[in-house]
Amino acid sequence: MPPPSTTKSTPKPAHKVALQPGYGPLDWAKLKSSQEDLRQVEWQHPVPISPKMMSLHRGKANSVDDEIWCSFNGKVYNVTRYLPFHPGGEKEVLRVAGRDGTDLFMKTHAWVNLDYMLDECLIGFLVPNGRGVQDALIDDD
Repeated sequence: MPPPSTTKSTPKPAHKVALQPGYGPLDWAKLKSSQEDLRQVEWQHPVPISPKMMSLHRGKANSVDDEIWCSFNGKVYNVTRYLPFHPGGEKEVLRVAGRDGTDLFMKTHAWVNLDYMLDECLIGFLVPNGRGVQDALIDDD
């Protein structure tokens, strides 16, 4: 009888799109190592962010006119600058814009080191049952 690991079906590879020139993995690595601010927020260190605050950052009409925030494993990232670099295309990232994308990420590419891939985009930590630092600003609007 074959070992159990060989009897499992392998997941289908993720759908990939043709990236524009200058938007490959090495280009993303180069941009990450540059001095450019990929976080695009006014605070310097990761802060508590509520689901309410994160939900306001889904992009305008599913475009990149506004910041795109999403969370994975309790960490919130501003992925706006990463969109054109995503090998599955921008639409795949927009599926979790303004939301927790942990489940979808784990189903599609659990082997990817997300902490390294998006480390320069980390803006905060998700506080599911609490208020984030900017919720007072939302309530005042």
